[in-house]
Amino acid sequence: MPSASTFPKIYLDNNATTPLDDRVKTAITDALDLWANPSSNNENALKAADAIHEARSHLGNMFGVEKEDVVFTSGGTECNNWVIEGSIRAFRKKNNALIPHIVTSNIEHPSILEPLKRREEDGEITVTYVSVIPSTGYVTPQSIFDALTPATCLVTVMLANNETGVLQPVAEICRLIRDRLKENAPFLHSDVAQAAGKIPIDVNGLGVDAVTVVGHKFYGPRNGALIYSPKSERIPPMLLGGNQESGWRSGTENTPMIVGLGEAARIYNEASSNIETVLCQNRDYFEELLVKRLRNSHVIHFLGSPRLPNTSSVAFLDYPSHGCDLLEKCRTFNASTGAACHKNECSPILKACGISFAVASKTVRISFGRSTELAEIDTVVNELVELCSPKNEELELNGCNILLL
Repeated sequence: MPSASTFPKIYLDNNATTPLDDRVKTAITDALDLWANPSSNNENALKAADAIHEARSHLGNMFGVEKEDVVFTSGGTECNNWVIEGSIRAFRKKNNALIPHIVTSNIEHPSILEPLKRREEDGEITVTYVSVIPSTGYVTPQSIFDALTPATCLVTVMLANNETGVLQPVAEICRLIRDRLKENAPFLHSDVAQAAGKIPIDVNGLGVDAVTVVGHKFYGPRNGALIYSPKSERIPPMLLGGNQESGWRSGTENTPMIVGLGEAARIYNEASSNIETVLCQNRDYFEELLVKRLRNSHVIHFLGSPRLPNTSSVAFLDYPSHGCDLLEKCRTFNASTGAACHKNECSPILKACGISFAVASKTVRISFGRSTELAEIDTVVNELVELCSPKNEELELNGCNILLL
């Protein structure tokens, strides 16, 4: 009988990246023939420009905005850095006497936290990092509002955390700020990279000025878009040059990747309700099996909080070592810990959520995909039970490790 290593491992790391949908791959391949510069005025160039316009429409439909509100970028890191730099520049033009202030949460993606920390260290800005409630994993709208000052130029809170899957109350935050401050509200932004393609996102419904979107989180290529609310006053462009993207983001367009991103959006638009149902079914089935098979020897983090339908953050308490070691021993599936793979380290996100080192270090993030099957989940749980069984004790005999099963 072939060993488990003979077969491809089950992929359960979809929050890190998703594979290209075959239809997206075909769209990208076909668009390689659209090699002309979309800004030129010839027949081939117009074909490339038309393909980009179509992709822009698909993204607009996905997020409930007009196609003109979609600005293509190289990815989420560019979008987040642009939002930070642009909001600071816009504020300084109006309030040169004040040091710009930014409000964010303490569980944001590094492409938000690192640019903020560098500018803070250089004395360019001040930042308030609002802590999540340990028992829930999310910030409260009031805690964000209470952090605002007359110098606040930006509020940026992610819609869904990539490690815990917990959804943040972005719509409520924006509603509170706009109701209280009216036209004096700062620029409101949300990184929705983890939520896009998993749950419906309406930019107007969120109440934000702009969102960050990343293609490879929903079966598209590794590029992205900054998508504005039609009612938003836009921040200044970060990249200047050839006036592409109507002057908002210069640089000759990467037509094949943009077409691929548009195709990923089109695919989601056609099957959005079914996608969410399938993802939630997989997550719930997995967690129910863990309860039946492992009982009290595991903890599902933030089970009572609103979460992404595909994400389960689980600590395997009876496993004798850390989560990275557990994953290294897994033969049937791939997942991640969200932390550096070292027994003396644990995820800063889980730490920020109030989870102890002992529990965080044993935590594994399982993120299901659209094609995950229930039979695959059975296989995964069987192996986790095997690895976490108390009888799987590692004994040291004469300097050699022997695994007793």
